[in-house]
Amino acid sequence: MRFFLALLILFVFSAAHAKEYLFVEINGVISGYTEKYIEQSLKKAVDADGVLVIKLDTPGGVLDSTRKIVQIILESDTPVVTFVSPQGARAGSAGTFITLASHYAAMTEGSNIGAAHPVNVTGQNIEGELGKKIENDTVAFIRSIAEKRGRNLDISVQMVTNSLSLTSQEALEAGIIDAVVNSDDELIALLAEKYGEQTSRTYLEPTVLQRVAFFLSDPNILMLLLFIGIGAIFLEFKMPGTFVFAGIGACAILLFLMGINIIPVNWLGLLLIIAGFALIIAEVFIPSFGLLTLGAVVSLGFGMYLLFSREGNVGISVSWGMIMGVLVTVLFVVGLIGRLLVRDFLSKPTTGAEGMIGEAGTVTSWNGNSGKVFVHGEIWNAESESVFDKNDKVRIIEIKGMVIKVERSE
Repeated sequence: MRFFLALLILFVFSAAHAKEYLFVEINGVISGYTEKYIEQSLKKAVDADGVLVIKLDTPGGVLDSTRKIVQIILESDTPVVTFVSPQGARAGSAGTFITLASHYAAMTEGSNIGAAHPVNVTGQNIEGELGKKIENDTVAFIRSIAEKRGRNLDISVQMVTNSLSLTSQEALEAGIIDAVVNSDDELIALLAEKYGEQTSRTYLEPTVLQRVAFFLSDPNILMLLLFIGIGAIFLEFKMPGTFVFAGIGACAILLFLMGINIIPVNWLGLLLIIAGFALIIAEVFIPSFGLLTLGAVVSLGFGMYLLFSREGNVGISVSWGMIMGVLVTVLFVVGLIGRLLVRDFLSKPTTGAEGMIGEAGTVTSWNGNSGKVFVHGEIWNAESESVFDKNDKVRIIEIKGMVIKVERSE
């Protein structure tokens, strides 16, 4: 009897601790839409009396949104697990705060965490009293999180003060995370010991609006949209009438404007990019032997580098691959246009009297060393050292005023 009673108690105890695990994927920049998505997902986990698992891969994000996400997690009685995944993922800058704030933190092999130092609008460390104030505030923020979750205080602070970045194994040994696993199944096996066995596993999906917002929160996508928009509008001016390029350019610019409402931009960077395009256009109409092109490349390069470097953004930037790709493309296009202009300049005239040199004509009458030649629908006075008969074929070799010099055409 006692045996069956023990089994019944064990069954009830296990059933009470069995949990539904809800997974959400956060890839890309942390923004206001990310905050709302995590908040909605956590409500679903609360309603299901389950566990929310955030699969995280982010370079950083907007600090205000990060603070709100951290507040949501810290105030939650429902367990929130952050899993830096897949292998090779990162919890950079803003992602560091979210990972540390979670009830349980895990990372895959090959992933990294850290580099959460605040920067100014030029992407450099903030100097002076303002820099100390912002850094102290950020240090206090990460210290409060580490103290709340029992993480390594010294290492957590160094992630802000020294931009320290750790591999998953280093983070585990330093007491920053709780486990290193490489799959959802491995993670669930560990969580079962802490929060209860899995009854079901649900992978939550964002809405269409959230998908669009996540897509537009990628700095590289926004940079590409801006270049497509400006390029298409320029082509519309060069080839007016179809409105195809105008439509493409307008759509790209509108999407870019939507994106910069998700990720704030540094207006200095945007002005430098526009100035770079203006210099490229000027190069086409004002030959400068490459000086304007050089200025355009410098302006575009600095503009792209600074575009998302501003206070409130942490870890958000256009990738170096995108910057180099754009600059190489600009140089290629300008070089191609320059080559065409040089070829056009060196080529023989194709209009007017000069363009007639080398053209073939037919003798209509001839007497001695002069006569009449029909060419290009007109009859010209002609001279030659040769003697021709009517209907002979000749070729123009020189033009002297209104008289052409010809020779026999083979």
